[in-house]
Amino acid sequence: MVNYQGHRILAQSIIPGILNNSELSSLAEYGTVDEQQTIQSNEQFHGMMKEVCEKMNIQVNKLLDGEGKEVELAGCVEVKGIRGTDKRCYIVDVQGMTPRDANFLGEEYHTCLVRQELLVLYQRHLQMEHAKSKMGAFDKELEAELKEKEPKVEEGKEATEEQVKALTELKQKLSVKKIEHIDHLMKEVPAVVFNTNVFKKAKLAMSAEEIKAEEKKVESLAEFIKAT
Repeated sequence: MVNYQGHRILAQSIIPGILNNSELSSLAEYGTVDEQQTIQSNEQFHGMMKEVCEKMNIQVNKLLDGEGKEVELAGCVEVKGIRGTDKRCYIVDVQGMTPRDANFLGEEYHTCLVRQELLVLYQRHLQMEHAKSKMGAFDKELEAELKEKEPKVEEGKEATEEQVKALTELKQKLSVKKIEHIDHLMKEVPAVVFNTNVFKKAKLAMSAEEIKAEEKKVESLAEFIKAT
């Protein structure tokens, strides 16, 4: 992956043997090369792609082929798994491995995809919002602890060096407790797993309600991007 002057380019090596074979379908072992008329599945490719999807918070989907048969694929409908003449596995057409930007729908905007960095920021945003909503009571506990444990300075006198040091250490300790509690609250928020095949021509083996729920997650992501 190459970022250059605001553009992102996905580069890959030439698959051994592909230049000598004009029929891509004979080399593909995973995914579809004919707009879902046939969908290939392969345990080795599927296992590798499931690991990728887990790290990227992308759903594993069931798609329908031309005969209405359900086939499970990990990632976007565009992805293809090809075995080169060197017997190694190659994944191509991974540009759709992030959701579409729902701010730009329609076939003319089919290349408007959300960058992976924005998925991370969105998840972070949800975690922080959750933590903020839960911090009120804990902040009051910290304030009470500070008031209880802070060194008492006699009226009319300045704090001693020891008292200043003790107060500084107490505040640092409470700050660490606050950070640790925020981290704990943020971990309570489950990761949002996106379906990268909604708002596409993909034939999903899902009910209309299920598809609508997945679209809603992508729309919420788009709203966050627009607001940010």
